[in-house]
Amino acid sequence: MRAVWAAALHNAMPPADGRGGAHLIDFAAVSSARSIPIWAVLLLALVGLTLLYRVPLATRFLNDDYLFLEQARTQPLSHSLTTLDALGNYYRPLSRQFYFAALTPLWGGAPWVFHAFNYALFLVALALLADLLLALMPLGGAIAGVAYFALLPFQRVVLMWVSCSQDLLALAGTLAALALYRRGRTGGALCACAAALASKESAFPLVVGLLAWDWLVERRDAPAIARRIAPFAALTLAWGAFSLAMRASKAAAPLYMTPGSFAAAYLHLLQALTGIEQPRATLTAMVQHSPALIPLVALLPLTLLAFRGAADEAAGGATPTRGIIGFALVWLVAFTAVTGPVAYSWSAYYYTLAAVGGAVLVGVLMRHTRAPGLAALIAGLLWLHAGSSATRGFAVNNSPWTWSSHLTSAYFERAAALTDSMSIQLKRLEPDPPADARLFFATLPPYAGFQMGNGALVRELYRKPQIESHFMSQFSDSTAGTHPCRFLYWDGESLAPLYTRGTDVYFQVGCDLLLLDRLERGLYAFRRGAAAGESRRDLLYWISWGELWAGRRAAAERAWTELGFSDDSLSWITHLRDAHNALVDGDTLASRRQLTAAIQYGVGRPEAHAVLGELLTGRNTKYGLLELKVATRLNPRDWVARAALARGLASVQLDDPARYELAALLTQQPELRGDSTLAALQHELALRAPQTGPDAIFK
Repeated sequence: MRAVWAAALHNAMPPADGRGGAHLIDFAAVSSARSIPIWAVLLLALVGLTLLYRVPLATRFLNDDYLFLEQARTQPLSHSLTTLDALGNYYRPLSRQFYFAALTPLWGGAPWVFHAFNYALFLVALALLADLLLALMPLGGAIAGVAYFALLPFQRVVLMWVSCSQDLLALAGTLAALALYRRGRTGGALCACAAALASKESAFPLVVGLLAWDWLVERRDAPAIARRIAPFAALTLAWGAFSLAMRASKAAAPLYMTPGSFAAAYLHLLQALTGIEQPRATLTAMVQHSPALIPLVALLPLTLLAFRGAADEAAGGATPTRGIIGFALVWLVAFTAVTGPVAYSWSAYYYTLAAVGGAVLVGVLMRHTRAPGLAALIAGLLWLHAGSSATRGFAVNNSPWTWSSHLTSAYFERAAALTDSMSIQLKRLEPDPPADARLFFATLPPYAGFQMGNGALVRELYRKPQIESHFMSQFSDSTAGTHPCRFLYWDGESLAPLYTRGTDVYFQVGCDLLLLDRLERGLYAFRRGAAAGESRRDLLYWISWGELWAGRRAAAERAWTELGFSDDSLSWITHLRDAHNALVDGDTLASRRQLTAAIQYGVGRPEAHAVLGELLTGRNTKYGLLELKVATRLNPRDWVARAALARGLASVQLDDPARYELAALLTQQPELRGDSTLAALQHELALRAPQTGPDAIFK
């Protein structure tokens, strides 16, 4: 076995002529110096690495995965390749269309198939990284560099999220292209380069990395470099132009080419390379967590390979340290530049390819290390890994100067747990919905990733291709049509039906949408209610106000006429007086009835709506708020009704409408800013507002 390893490396590595890499490391000599065989050391390391990443590798599909899976199952590959992917943001045909089309038919498209493939890619990338490092430094440094790269905390995200196949394919393709380029195999290197470019835009700086290799490591002259690099530059430019043309065909994710974005990208590079994705929390978590014991024990035998003596001297290589460091720095600068346009939503895994340069630097620093130094490095990396992974927060705002990573392992672990529990709850509530049902969610846990697009996850859950799901605020003719509908919400602990059985469901939906200022969608819900035979009088009443708020007074008046409303000042004042007297007597039921009658004879008069709204808010909050809304629209200067409306909206967690009403009130009546009740409401809404500053964190 030792002879096989030595022969394999001898055949793979170029001669030690100072133009292309390393002198051969005699693994047979190393193995003779240590009682444990090389293959056993590597097998133990593989076991330790697998145990470290066992949770990520066992995670089910998440977020975007469902959209790509559905595209692979429902669209011919020939069609999907002609457009942007299911997200509509980038053109990455190898890592999205081809990848999912190839793996989805295997074993029913189970998640483990994708994870197994991704993990294999990860191991191949580590082998290619080792090949690169061995061409630059002694074995001890190469082990240090590979261990550093493999144990960086962001690798949990790369292995947990199936869609990170794009980063793994780009990484493996980039390193394979460099390995073949070093050996003069231009055709194979071009194929690997094309694969990397077709996987993710992060591979675009590869041509700069190849140039840096020729210039700083092999020290070729300019004409030779130009000849070697020309086909790779042409391929990169051609693919760049093509992918930009594809993006231009559809409104894709924004890109920002500002100096601030690029400056932030390089600062976040330091965070990614040091594993400190959340500066405030990582060190605290490291105090509370220790390195994973079994992976540590399994990885420590690697230190036996960090020997000194004749083998080190034979592996010295002809490349000066200055050239290696220069190559690593150029690599870091080039591969970080591509993250600048998307620094506003940065995540540490964006730096997967850039971290290769970090691995080279670590290898250079540790190239003469002994076993204790390498053991300390591995233990430290595992400790950092444990602390970073235990940090539960993640950034939720879009700003290049947010100091916390957006998509962390904590984000995906939380999303996986919520997806699992909500899927079980949904199947319990709706074990067998109609094949063409439409599911609408009023609320869901924030940043759960459960509702993506028009319901790819729900279709996967039920295996019914015609089912769709949407957020409640999206209810409309285009989303609901004439399909059977189900309405659910998250009550803070689990999914539950939004409306009780026996209620006029579409009437309720319409009223909720009116409160959200979704007028046309609310009116469509009322029309669905009429078609379903719900109470016509109730429907007409709120149809009239919805039409009026939408600016269609003639339609509103037709509804009032059908309701039997008429303008009768005497009847209006009589019912209003009777309502007042009943309220003085403490008979709120009679007062509400008289106010309802007054509204019938005084359409367009706000007073009865204002009083009725306040009376109903404590008993039937939804209709009380709607009546207050009518009052404020008929009389915008009724600050008492508007203040009650703002407080009521806040009480039912409709914070955005509450903020709107409060802002309108304080704009019209600035003297009310000193009102203690309104100040308290403003403070409460501010505390509940999503964080938008540079340190916006969700925990």
